[in-house]
Amino acid sequence: MKGETEFLRVRKQNVAVDLTLAGTAPRQVELFLADPVRPEDRRNQVLDLLEKGMPFLPARDLGSARWEIFSRDAVLWVRIPLADLSTGDETDELFDIRQKVCVDLRSSERLQGELLWSAEERSTRVTDYMNSEGRFFRLWQEEHVFLVNKSYVLRVIEDP
Repeated sequence: MKGETEFLRVRKQNVAVDLTLAGTAPRQVELFLADPVRPEDRRNQVLDLLEKGMPFLPARDLGSARWEIFSRDAVLWVRIPLADLSTGDETDELFDIRQKVCVDLRSSERLQGELLWSAEERSTRVTDYMNSEGRFFRLWQEEHVFLVNKSYVLRVIEDP
């Protein structure tokens, strides 16, 4: 019987992230990704999970060790440490456009960082990036990348 249960078990890889749900304080949780995932692919896997995953996602709160299921629509942001995911570079991707910004959220929180993206010549404005498909966007900092839910953004201010 044990062999049958092992056969039915779906292998997952856990990744520790900071998570903020609407109306809650940031906390560290483990999310679960399909195995195997190379460390440099985890960031995109987490983004795919938030963009295309099921409406409710399982997690384990690392502070309390309690299991929970949360609504991906209620995610304000997820912060992923770059040191855990990259091979030494700031990012394993190359981007054509880099813009420093401040992002004001409905929670009265302000995030600062850089938007990094590649686009055709006619789509190089921050407005174009923010209006692109997807419910989350990436905001890069020196040691982290935020996956920010666009529906909780009040405004984006470009820094010179």
